[in-house]
Amino acid sequence: MRKLRKFFTLMLPACAMLLFSCATTTEKKIDSAYVMVYDWDNSGVMDVEVFIDGRKVGKTDIYGRLSFPSGKERECALRAEKDGYETVETRMPVRAGQLLYFKMGTGAYYAEKAETLLDGNEPEKALKMIDKALETGDRQDWRFLKKVIESRIKNEE
Repeated sequence: MRKLRKFFTLMLPACAMLLFSCATTTEKKIDSAYVMVYDWDNSGVMDVEVFIDGRKVGKTDIYGRLSFPSGKERECALRAEKDGYETVETRMPVRAGQLLYFKMGTGAYYAEKAETLLDGNEPEKALKMIDKALETGDRQDWRFLKKVIESRIKNEE
């Protein structure tokens, strides 16, 4: 009898712990797609408006993140835009659980790249960069730099 009592004294807490520590978990349903927008310095870009097939789905948070409802996979036109940054557009399949990663440059970033390329004697590449800068905003100093680049290209011909 003592052995039986000792057995139950030891086994009862173990069985109770096993019974109450087991929990069933329900499978999480993933019904969103995720967007992450970074600049060329790998910093999150806040307040980027994201559009799917021309419909705004939201703005990125302080870390450059956004989630939006997405069902089964379908081909979509995606656009990310913010004043002072280049607009990024692409077409691709989008599905729930997918991470969409965008890199966006500022006009200042592209103007700086244009100056570096011009200094490195690559005026054709510099022209492409300054044009990208001007797409983000019309600044007099960038227009002047474009004229300098065009002049360099013309003189080399």
